[in-house]
Amino acid sequence: MTEMKSFMKIAAAACAVLACLLLTSCDPVLSLNQKYAYTDFTLKLGEEIPASVEDYIDMSSLSEEDAEFVHANTRLLYDGSDTREKSFDDPGDHTLTILYKDHQYRKYNIRITDDEPPVFTRSTDLYTFETIPLEKSQIRKMFKAEDNSGHVKVTTDKAKVDYDKAGKYKITAKAVDSSGNEATAEAYIIVQKPEYGAKGTYVYVSIPDQYLTYFVDGKPVLECPVVTGNTLSGNSTPRGTFRILNMGRNVTLKGRENNGKKYVSHVSYWMAFLGAEYGLHDAPWRGAFGGSIYQGGGSHGCVNMPPHYAAELYDMVDIGTLVFVY
Repeated sequence: MTEMKSFMKIAAAACAVLACLLLTSCDPVLSLNQKYAYTDFTLKLGEEIPASVEDYIDMSSLSEEDAEFVHANTRLLYDGSDTREKSFDDPGDHTLTILYKDHQYRKYNIRITDDEPPVFTRSTDLYTFETIPLEKSQIRKMFKAEDNSGHVKVTTDKAKVDYDKAGKYKITAKAVDSSGNEATAEAYIIVQKPEYGAKGTYVYVSIPDQYLTYFVDGKPVLECPVVTGNTLSGNSTPRGTFRILNMGRNVTLKGRENNGKKYVSHVSYWMAFLGAEYGLHDAPWRGAFGGSIYQGGGSHGCVNMPPHYAAELYDMVDIGTLVFVY
């Protein structure tokens, strides 16, 4: 009898062990939160995708010990990556998988839609002058757009600008996000004549007025009288649109007078705008500037400036700065 009881106890224990094995080693059984009983859902870009185990698994009936076990053995994968390392900000089709003890417990198909078009944050007009075309990179910088997806491509139409003719030319830009949403914006390229007071940054030398003005964004920041080339001796200063080609301190200028006699002039500030022969520079040997001096006592073709104004201008301009002489 005693042996029979012992056998029954052993058999009962074995059955219990077998039952535990059949019931996944007696581990807690997951109960799905009914809010996520369905497997397919659609969200708009920006809506939150829950990334916590408690959002999908009902923990209310679990003991504290079992809840800790579930936490330790459950992972959420978004498109195969840990949700803590993957962002939820890409439109399109995605998957969210719940792994319990490294086995798939639940898989969701998520579609993220985006119907918001990009927003242009910059649409800026550009100014230039006749015969001075803008670079493609400058035109691209006329526009900037942002999108809720973080992905946006901005393209501009082929600029149909006649840089030889002053005018206002429209440029259209298109912004497209990863979902195909589009937005357009317009701005203008304004081609100006090289006139006094035009919008831009340049040095303007007026031969009739014998006056130099340096403009920054269309505003005069430096003005002074000058002396240009001697018109009576045929040394007139060339007229036209130029750029500062090179700059130097303490330069010696050499040349010949009309009578063949050599001359040497030492200047402290040299800003060449046409070859190595014509430039803006200080002329400390002159006691006066402006007026009609150039008509009989002008320079050899350069633009002579009062020394302190030449020093100021030298510190303001750079190689490439436009120089208009008219």
